[in-house]
Amino acid sequence: MQRLSPATAIISILSFILGAWLVFDGARKLVTGYYTGEQTIGLGPWTTLVSAIGLRPSDMAFPFLFLGVLWVVNGIIVVLGSRTRYERAIAISIFTLFYAIPGTIVSIITISLSLRERRIARLAED
Repeated sequence: MQRLSPATAIISILSFILGAWLVFDGARKLVTGYYTGEQTIGLGPWTTLVSAIGLRPSDMAFPFLFLGVLWVVNGIIVVLGSRTRYERAIAISIFTLFYAIPGTIVSIITISLSLRERRIARLAED
């Protein structure tokens, strides 16, 4: 296995962190009936976006679990060095942009670093 570049390591670490959070929060909602912080500070800005497309925020537990698993798998794929790792990271980041604040920040960083690393990898191949 090749040594990871700092950007690739950051993509992988962010994938694991966001994925673990989404799995935790989705599972917590299924078990307790509440998202983290829902009873104290309320839900985040993502609820406005979800409600605008006609979904109830309470129905997002399974999508959060699924998205969290995808992020964790993405982190593994990035570490293993799949040829399409950056394209996959960009795709999952686009789907997570709606998860305002943590998801948006991680997605923007991941997209930026993935585009950079993909360009560098293509230049190295030529």
